[in-house]
Amino acid sequence: MVLRILSLFRGLFFSVETRLIREFSGRRAELEHAYFELCSTAGKPRGLRWDRCDWLQEGVLLRERQTGGWWLLRGVNLSFEAIEGGDMEDVAAVGLLRDACAVYVYAAGGWRPSGRTLFNMDTVRAAGQLAETHEQMRVFRVGG
Repeated sequence: MVLRILSLFRGLFFSVETRLIREFSGRRAELEHAYFELCSTAGKPRGLRWDRCDWLQEGVLLRERQTGGWWLLRGVNLSFEAIEGGDMEDVAAVGLLRDACAVYVYAAGGWRPSGRTLFNMDTVRAAGQLAETHEQMRVFRVGG
């Protein structure tokens, strides 16, 4: 009962956007790990193995226009290795760092990785690409 009352008071002082960002930040390490595990086992990009994911501090909170659902874009630098015997084995650019955005969705009362990665763009550019279907609510920095 006390926790419920405290939760109501907190809601009076913080916007929904602030609450969602704080919730994400509070679970940041767990969510970063879940994203890497999910995406590195998906087989994309084809012929490459996920090597490393360096997390950047910028994030963008979006609201889906049609459904009202929440998305969060998190900046990352990704590196890959070619899979032995695959099509990408002799491609020199395989080892280069790639700018990308990890995509998270708020569902069933919590954040989870969507399994999507938006390649070759930072979070602000990615939000601009999604502007037709998503409203940008807040740009923020994730503590580390």
